[in-house]
Amino acid sequence: MSVHRQSSNVGRNFSSQSPNDIMKALIFFVFLFELAIALSGCGFGDWDVDELYAQKIEGTSKLLYKYDAWGGRDAHAFGFAILDSTERFQVNLKNDLPFTDLAEPPSKTCIRGVSFECDNSCGDNYKKATPIFTPIKQENIKRQNFTITHIIYQYKGYAERSRGLETFQFETFQETRDSLLFYNLNGVASMNGKHLDSLKLKKTDVAIMQSSKHDIIKIVVEDLVIGKKLDEIILNQTYSLTPKNKLNSNAFSDYGIFKQIVK
Repeated sequence: MSVHRQSSNVGRNFSSQSPNDIMKALIFFVFLFELAIALSGCGFGDWDVDELYAQKIEGTSKLLYKYDAWGGRDAHAFGFAILDSTERFQVNLKNDLPFTDLAEPPSKTCIRGVSFECDNSCGDNYKKATPIFTPIKQENIKRQNFTITHIIYQYKGYAERSRGLETFQFETFQETRDSLLFYNLNGVASMNGKHLDSLKLKKTDVAIMQSSKHDIIKIVVEDLVIGKKLDEIILNQTYSLTPKNKLNSNAFSDYGIFKQIVK
């Protein structure tokens, strides 16, 4: 597997593109990375794990890992893997779960995630393709006594419902079993001083980046909204949230939240 960071027409001239165009290009990069991993089946040499997160799977001795790593020849791997809490994490592409985003917190029997496939809607076919917002297929596999549900969307449909990145600072928060609520938020990159009194996000794919002392650097939430009836993708919005004041990651529970493993 060899995926290079340079030499791509998709990523050129971002400054002249709209935010939606940039998001579509970034999603296409993800598709190319996943395709390269699938075709290769293995990497070259040792992996340098750039970021590593874990969350406990309630009612089990297992951990769900989320990682990003680089290998030889600029090979890039990222994804999710299940390991027992007694095992040491190592990149093994054969053990990766098949999806790119977690749809909801894992249970002791099931893990549900989503990804996308080209389905004749990439590259030159993008403009003429009709977007499909419901799954084009679904796979169910068994992995370490878990049922892995993999919901696959058409690339264009997934891209059309993606809304890029929102960056905020928050003052306080509240956590429920299935949601996170942030209060008194100020937009970091907003030119007009965007302010929100509150922001409620479901626990889907939530990752806390932290220091060696567990002080929170930022919280990244992939706000993936899927309709209940037909699994239609409604929205895919990324939020980057930083606390206005010092905040320890232990203030958050271990349920439905990835916490960074710091060396």
